[in-house]
Amino acid sequence: MIDVEDVILQRIDQLEEDEPELEMDYELIAPENYGVITVLTEDGAIGAEFIESDISWARNDAVEEYNEAARDGLYVVVIVPNDAYLPTLDRISRRGRGNIAVYSYESLGILSTPMAG
Repeated sequence: MIDVEDVILQRIDQLEEDEPELEMDYELIAPENYGVITVLTEDGAIGAEFIESDISWARNDAVEEYNEAARDGLYVVVIVPNDAYLPTLDRISRRGRGNIAVYSYESLGILSTPMAG
């Protein structure tokens, strides 16, 4: 199982390097092993980045969560393991609403590490 928190922290480092004036907060959702990075400005949240793991990307309610964030006016990014990229892109193209971008770990230069223990 992928250490999603490590992936999240790598992504936050990238975001902070690209946009130092933005703030990031994240939540780790334990049993499903995924996380959400909230991207903030002084005026509030502007984006939600969903970091999916090798087990979470296929959960039934995932696309609805992305749609809800997009309906709230946030930019939405979904980051998945490399082998989940095409299936995730397909699911979002069929059921996604709004502007939802999908990236693989590899395309962003993020390394996935297994969870300890």
